[in-house]
Order: sequence, then structure tokens, then C-alpha cells
Amino acid sequence: MSTRTLLLHECGYRCSNPACRMVLTLDIHHIEYVSEGGGDGPENLLPLCPNCHALHHQGHITRESLRTWKRLLLALNEGFDRRSIDTLLTLDILDGVMVWGDGLLACAPLVASGLLEVEEKSEIIEEEHLLFGRDKVNRVAKYWMKLSARGRVFVDAWKRGDQDAAVRASDAAKAAQATKGRVGSAVNAISGVPRRGKRDRVRG
Repeated sequence: MSTRTLLLHECGYRCSNPACRMVLTLDIHHIEYVSEGGGDGPENLLPLCPNCHALHHQGHITRESLRTWKRLLLALNEGFDRRSIDTLLTLDILDGVMVWGDGLLACAPLVASGLLEVEEKSEIIEEEHLLFGRDKVNRVAKYWMKLSARGRVFVDAWKRGDQDAAVRASDAAKAAQATKGRVGSAVNAISGVPRRGKRDRVRG
């Protein structure tokens, strides 16, 4: 695999600036300039869209921000996947999103790490059985998912290129234990483990 292809896979074929993520033609930028002794290895290269590349050379995007984006992109790719990266950036734009159980499980690593928080929004639906004339009670589980406070701090720091703040938020998220209970409850609900109140009916 060529170095360029490796780098494009690393950034998901998008600009490495988390506030941009443009999918147009990408330039391969040397974080440490060749004229200053920087090498051509992938560890010193970062794909940027032409606009962000120009903004860097105009002094609007600092070299330290580029270094931070490179390091965090590598860390996120190792710890999660490209979909998780897009999920974090999307939920930074939205207030939250309602998902079914499979959507929750797809984001389980982010929930377990404390970067996302989940609130169960289950409904008890009463239906009349057409053949036997008996009521049928169904429990429909949905989940409201949004960035946690730590997740928002992490994404804000990532966009700013503030590595120290991003790492602090990430470390705090990993140390959080409260999320484990929410994930466990959600997984139990998805897998059909009986829960208290499952047969309660909602009328009206």
C-alpha cells in the first residue's frame, strides 16, 4: 500500500480538520516542513483539503493543531472506527438522535467510554389480538443518544487542536463508571432480559 493510500485510509478520505471533513481532492501536507528536516514518512504527513492547507500556510491553522489532529486521528482509529469518528462529529452538530437497539449497539464503544450518554425512551403499547380477542402488550425500546458533557469537551478540544484538553476529557470519560449501568440496562432490554414493570400497561 502506498503512503498516500495509507494516509487517505487513516483519515477516511476526508480532510483531517475535524471542523471541516471535506471530501474534495486532498493535499498531503508535511507537518514538519521538508526544509526544516521533516521526513516523508506517514507519521509526518496529514491529508488536508486545499482550503485548510492554505489556511495553515496563511497562519490561521497552527502547526500544533495539525500535530494534535494527527495524534487524535490515530488514537480514535485505534480505539474506535471511522463510523465512531463521524458519530462524534455529527452529534456535536445535533442535540441528539433517537435510535433503536441496533443503533445503540453500533455506538457501544462510545457509550462505554463515556463520550456518549443514553436515555431509554421505552413505550408500552397495548394492542387487541384480532383472533383471540385478548389484549397484547408490547414493549418498544428506543434510546435518546447524545454527547455526554465529557464527549462535548473532547470534541471541542479536538476541533481546536488542544491535545491536552482532549486527552483529559478522554481519560475522565474512561474513568467514569456511571455509564456502565446504562449500557448494561440497555443491552439487557435488547436481549430480552425481563425488567420490572415490563407488563405494566399504558392506557389512554
